[in-house]
Amino acid sequence: MPELYDSAYCVEDQDEKFSLNLHQAHPNLDALQKLAKNYQAYIVACSIEKDTQLYDSAYIISHKGLLGVYRKIYLWGNEKERFARGDKYPIFELEFENFKLKLGLQICYEIGFSEGSRFLALQGAEIICFPSAFGKARTYVWDLASRARALENGVFVLAANRSGSEMSKINNETLTFAGKSKIINPKGEILKEILEEEGFIIAELDLEEVQIQRKNLPYLKDLNLKLNQEILTNIHLNTKE
Repeated sequence: MPELYDSAYCVEDQDEKFSLNLHQAHPNLDALQKLAKNYQAYIVACSIEKDTQLYDSAYIISHKGLLGVYRKIYLWGNEKERFARGDKYPIFELEFENFKLKLGLQICYEIGFSEGSRFLALQGAEIICFPSAFGKARTYVWDLASRARALENGVFVLAANRSGSEMSKINNETLTFAGKSKIINPKGEILKEILEEEGFIIAELDLEEVQIQRKNLPYLKDLNLKLNQEILTNIHLNTKE
């Protein structure tokens, strides 16, 4: 589901009102758990999480309830004033009848930060979900980055984006969303896509494609992590001087 699916993206001064503690009973969480049970599925949702601070958080619901939470690290625009930053890249293992898979979460703006998806892929993620509220003015970024994240990491990308428009009282402007939710395979090919209207898409995923693509394009295998760490350390030291 899209970013902040159960409120609206532009609630802004009402963030506290729409927030929920993901570790306590709540009608929205109960409804998602019921859906997960009815369809024997895992559901990825995204809400304003209330803890000691407010977070823009994506989470996974199973028939048993909350499986795990990811807090958005890279905040866009006035999200920096609305929410605290996360600081972890967790991997979640989903169990099915005959197999297991590893899934990672990123949110909206983070689709443009290749490092986040790379961290998840290096931890074994086979699928990365992006609940999003990407603006129509930057549709070209959404289209390009979603396919790039899939291709460079050899993962399936499930990118769910908002559609329609909302009024931002704080910025005094109307924000129109791009829509274009899509499912992308590890080759960067779009399997299914919906345009600007509301709706849903379904695709069958063969997880063997992940290993095949990573063998054909061994970006992860050939990545020089030691060199990257040295460069990042030098950059950090130089910026402190």
